[in-house]
Amino acid sequence: MGRVLSEGLAKALRVFENPKFMATRSKEGEPNIALVMTWTVFKDDTLIYGDFMTYKTRQNIEEDHRMSLLVMTMGLDSWHVKADFEGFHRADEHYEFIAMTPLFRYNQYTNARAAGVAQAVWASDNFRIGKLSVLTAYLKSKRSRKRVPEISTSEGNMPRNVVERFNKMDTVKVVAFVNHDGYPHAFPALGMVAASQNTLVFNRNEEKRRGYSLSDGQRVAVSLVTMEPQVFQVKGTFRELDDTTGYVLVDRAYVCSLPKPGERVDVPMLRRVETPL
Repeated sequence: MGRVLSEGLAKALRVFENPKFMATRSKEGEPNIALVMTWTVFKDDTLIYGDFMTYKTRQNIEEDHRMSLLVMTMGLDSWHVKADFEGFHRADEHYEFIAMTPLFRYNQYTNARAAGVAQAVWASDNFRIGKLSVLTAYLKSKRSRKRVPEISTSEGNMPRNVVERFNKMDTVKVVAFVNHDGYPHAFPALGMVAASQNTLVFNRNEEKRRGYSLSDGQRVAVSLVTMEPQVFQVKGTFRELDDTTGYVLVDRAYVCSLPKPGERVDVPMLRRVETPL
């Protein structure tokens, strides 16, 4: 039986600077997605990461072992990996391996709480995204904003700074959902833009190109990574405009970076309940 991880994918995983998005699911089937840069290859098809700033992600994989990674490069190569989470390790060879990786070895302020280990069970081919296709998707999304219905909600209203960042073309947006195989999956939606404070519209080219087909009413999670860098996650319901365009009706918005990872930012301060991610 051959290796799951191709040479190109394994090489991309070993580059710390490459974005790796970790998709998990709750026991109720709610998708979650987090930027976890510390994922790398331990040996063969065994994957490993240093856990130090996650809560909901950690809770999810302890309740349901099914997870996936969307691995990207600065050149916009991307792979999707399905994996089964094996568990957390401390004070053993797995933890020592993670402790010697760049983020932890040279940083006196950051220590991994544990080394998380997973076994890759399937990996996609490399999907290279051309810069022209990103621009085309971005322009199509902007043109589609007027087609998105205006829906008033008490939750899910993103702050202005989050809306502004969604509308930038140089930010990374990734959509996660639970696929028919039961695993959480993820795909890039780099052309996604905000149609309003609580809706995000995107061209479905990358979804379709990878063989996915979101269903109207399906739950999704969206990760937004900016150049600062700042990381946000929103959750909501996918709505289909047509076969080429869809939007997300947002009902939760979180900041996922320091100083307060997991803080909700879509409701007034007095009503916020922190739910770490």
